[in-house]
Amino acid sequence: VKMRLKARSERSLCQPVLDHFDQQYREELGDLTVLLDPQSWQYGVMLNRFTAVTGIAQILQAQGFSTLLFPPLSLQCYIHPCLLRFPSQAHRPGQLKQYYLLNAASLLPVLALQVKDGEKVLDLCSAPGGKAIAIMQSASPALLCCNEPDLHRRDWLAKTLESFLPHSLNSRVIVSAQDGRCFGQSEAGLYDKVLVDAPCSNDRSWLYSCSSQQGEQRLKERAWLPSLQAQLLRSALLAVSPGGTVVYSTCTLSSFENFAVVETVLKDFPEAEPEDLWEEIAIPLSKYFTFSCNPSHGQTTQELGILVVPQPGKTWGPMFLARIRRWK
Repeated sequence: VKMRLKARSERSLCQPVLDHFDQQYREELGDLTVLLDPQSWQYGVMLNRFTAVTGIAQILQAQGFSTLLFPPLSLQCYIHPCLLRFPSQAHRPGQLKQYYLLNAASLLPVLALQVKDGEKVLDLCSAPGGKAIAIMQSASPALLCCNEPDLHRRDWLAKTLESFLPHSLNSRVIVSAQDGRCFGQSEAGLYDKVLVDAPCSNDRSWLYSCSSQQGEQRLKERAWLPSLQAQLLRSALLAVSPGGTVVYSTCTLSSFENFAVVETVLKDFPEAEPEDLWEEIAIPLSKYFTFSCNPSHGQTTQELGILVVPQPGKTWGPMFLARIRRWK
């Protein structure tokens, strides 16, 4: 992979992670130069339906933003054809934010989850809370349990929920602090839908580690992450009720943390099976995102999940997602 960073970028690459990035992904996915240029990254704007957004929508449209449609979801997300980033809004206690800035591909796991009004939903690895907010923008579940065991990240999650959801939803949106690996045993079969947005070797942030020492530490973490991810996915499959679905997602390109984790866990759950997202999501949204089914792993991986690969002009992702239905 020819990896060059434009001089205008203010962030410095972490060489150990960069070397590993090149070695792992070159043969699998080809040229990923766009990930090495933060100046080329695009950002979406998700409006908050719980506050007045008419003025914001008009400003976005006047600046050339257009609506990114996620049928049948009702959430409003705007994207720009150029590399234009809308300004963020500061957290103000007691006052709701009008919009949330995000990588638009991060909405795809919520789309795959297919949350319906009145369902009980578990967001197993919820912080910082963007997907929880998207769930509440698109449906009215009877319960949304946002789980986060880490204290610092849980505070971040609580602040996000406070910034986007009215107090009237406090009884239906709760924050839990359980170890996600044990959640399925303590609350077995209680949820209609479970989202596992798992901790992963985030290819955007990890490429810009602060030091070579931190980069080396993150490469060590990469080695044990698939084991943690598999434990979380197993826990989710125990927490979901018969007939319910689990969506597993990451923001890494690593096949070891994506397809391989799903394949490994399914061997332990003969009562569960993956659902093909290619026809449902990849084909209808190919105008906006570049998808891969990782053909290097054979013909069956398309059924195990889909991967959003950042490309010039479509710098969304990385985002892997897989949906699994538990039948009994």
